[in-house]
Amino acid sequence: MEIKELRYFVTVVQEEGITAAADVLRVSQPTLSRQIKDLEESLGARLFDRGNRGRALELTREGRMLYRRACEIIALADKAEAEITTSETVEGDLHISAAQTCAMCVVAKALTLLCERHPGVTVHLQDAYSDDIIDRLNNGITDFGLLAQPVDMSGFDYLDLSDRDPLGLVVRADHPLAARANVDVAELKGLRAIVPKGSISRNDSLVQSSRLAEGLRVVGTMNLCHNAGYLVREGFGAMLCPKSAANVGEGSGLTFVPVSPEHAVRVSLAWKRNQPLSRQAEAFLTALREVIDGERPNVLAD
Repeated sequence: MEIKELRYFVTVVQEEGITAAADVLRVSQPTLSRQIKDLEESLGARLFDRGNRGRALELTREGRMLYRRACEIIALADKAEAEITTSETVEGDLHISAAQTCAMCVVAKALTLLCERHPGVTVHLQDAYSDDIIDRLNNGITDFGLLAQPVDMSGFDYLDLSDRDPLGLVVRADHPLAARANVDVAELKGLRAIVPKGSISRNDSLVQSSRLAEGLRVVGTMNLCHNAGYLVREGFGAMLCPKSAANVGEGSGLTFVPVSPEHAVRVSLAWKRNQPLSRQAEAFLTALREVIDGERPNVLAD
């Protein structure tokens, strides 16, 4: 199995057919069909369901599995090539995967400083939850991960960026708790709640560390908060999240109520330990440390 075969396969999937993919790849249709057939034979699995003539090719279960991994492999190959062939100047791609958190403002200031100094750097930002970010860091797909703690940080170097993001509940504006300045965890027994994905299975999670698991009735989990807000609005339940991730602006129909005693979410920027950093990644860390240390005037001002 070669990178070229994987590129052909991914293009066929994305273009939804051999004809369109052949045009994009600038190869003949018979050549592309042969490459896909060879790939299937080498894997011993059928990748496409070809039973629906006149319709877009549909992936089999094996095809869906390969597509996900093929995208990762191609991204890694492109990233490696870019890092090796980049000149001595600081330029190229910088990948950051980030949880929704107010600490992103510090990262944003550092990225702005980085690109002022090195205009040839292109930033790629992906919103994700901590478990997904850890996977991307371990697989080398992203350079840095912005993680809401607690997370197992063994195997990573990191900088702590914030501990000022209070944890609380997002409720409907007409909910009995909506008018409260805060709510004690002891009052939450039996409250229907949507919690961050994975939090109910980790002993040191947000839920356990704030003692909320003792009372909340968990009726759902979420990856990111935006879509879960619609469930809250429809009365499905309250949502547990950091304040910075709560979409409670004017017209949202939602309110954020901090839990008491206060529980602030710590946020860290992590990167893989003992893994060489690209020039642009090193330059970003330099800029970030300057922002944290306040070397740039007023950079941390609200």
